[in-house]
Amino acid sequence: MLSLRQLEVFLAVIETGSTTRAADAVALSQSAASNALSELESRLGQKLFDRVGKRLVLNASGRALQPRARALLVQARDAEALFTTGSSQLKVGASTTIGNYLLPRLLGASGHALPCERVEIANTDEIAERMLRFELDLGLIEGRALHPDLVMTPWRQDEMVIVAASGYENSRLEELPWIMRERGSGTRSVVEQELFEALGALQPVLELGSSEAIHNAVRAGVGVSCLSRHVVQQSLQSGELQVLAPELSIRRQLYLLRHRQRPDTDAVARFLECCPAQD
Repeated sequence: MLSLRQLEVFLAVIETGSTTRAADAVALSQSAASNALSELESRLGQKLFDRVGKRLVLNASGRALQPRARALLVQARDAEALFTTGSSQLKVGASTTIGNYLLPRLLGASGHALPCERVEIANTDEIAERMLRFELDLGLIEGRALHPDLVMTPWRQDEMVIVAASGYENSRLEELPWIMRERGSGTRSVVEQELFEALGALQPVLELGSSEAIHNAVRAGVGVSCLSRHVVQQSLQSGELQVLAPELSIRRQLYLLRHRQRPDTDAVARFLECCPAQD
């Protein structure tokens, strides 16, 4: 029978490229790590690595085992956490607009004890990658994550509007200096899908890595952008920014992201009670 220790060594070898460094990572002797890997390969009847020089490189058999090994170790740690902490803890990944604006408001308004121990904020592609590596339990994303091991379910909706400081009111939108998020962000992909059909392929004069940075640049008069109302709400209320072409506002779906091989836990249920899905 396969052991969790064998799978742990296997994953450590993938990360480090050798049994020597893998042994250090999992607190074993080099001989114990080598034996664990050999026993695993013997049990499966397959070599999992090819030797390239002094480095072990994952082969096709190893790639087939890798996601299943990660899933088994994560489930074992989840089970252990139930008895060491009294309840399972939750690590949530949120894309930037959700993590910086929407989620803090929901947590603050919930009146419940916080349902997660950590929130990691990154763009949609990065959240999806971390979900696939089982580094996060749950994702909240603004774009789409199209991978067979990831399951997206509708969570909430958001409105995106074109905003600018004063001085841009009578200009053609396609001729304005556009500021946009980096490629890989949910905000960028939605803008490209929804606005390019109406305005053509916009060429940004500036790309920035967060909606807050874009918000500040627009307020400073650098250019215009399309941002979530959650980001620009106060600036619109104060009159510092204005909405251009309100008929081109975008309704976008926000998604809850789960890993197909990871069943919901009590911690996930508590989170969804605190931050429920909404039409």
